[in-house]
Amino acid sequence: MFRRILCPSDFKERSFLALEKAVQLAHQFGAEITLLNVHSEFMDSKEREMLRVSVDTIKEKYRQAALQTRRKMQKEIEKLHTEDVPLSYLLRGGKPAETILDVAKETDVDLIVMSSDGKDNIGDFIAGTITEHVINHSRCPVLVVPFYQK
Repeated sequence: MFRRILCPSDFKERSFLALEKAVQLAHQFGAEITLLNVHSEFMDSKEREMLRVSVDTIKEKYRQAALQTRRKMQKEIEKLHTEDVPLSYLLRGGKPAETILDVAKETDVDLIVMSSDGKDNIGDFIAGTITEHVINHSRCPVLVVPFYQK
C-alpha cells in the first residue's frame, strides 16, 4: 500500500513520535523512508547577494549545519532498529510547509507522516501551522501523530 514515506523532522520530541510511527509503517508495508529536515535560515543566492554575504563563508556554515543535522538524524534512527528499512536523509532550505510539499512531490511519496506542531505563537493562530498547511495542500495522505505533553 505504501512504498515511499516522507517524515519531516524538526528534532523536537514530538517529531520523534512521528518518526517511530513512520518506521512501524515501513516495517509493515516494506516501505522506504525519506527523513527530511528543513532549515528556514538557509538563504538562496539572491538573498546572499542582497546581504553581500561571503558565499564561501555561508557555504561552510551550511555544510557544517548539514553534517550536524545528518548526525542527529542518524542518531535518532539508530534507536528505532531500522536495519532493514531503506532510509534516505534530506536537508533543505526554505519555508518548512512549502518545502515538505515540494519534496513530497519530487520524491513521489505515498504518505507523509508528521507530528502535530501545535500553535506555539500568535502567528500560528493567524496563519495556521505547518501541519495544517501540509494537510490542506498535500496530494498524498498525511498521517498526523498527535503530541500530548504529560
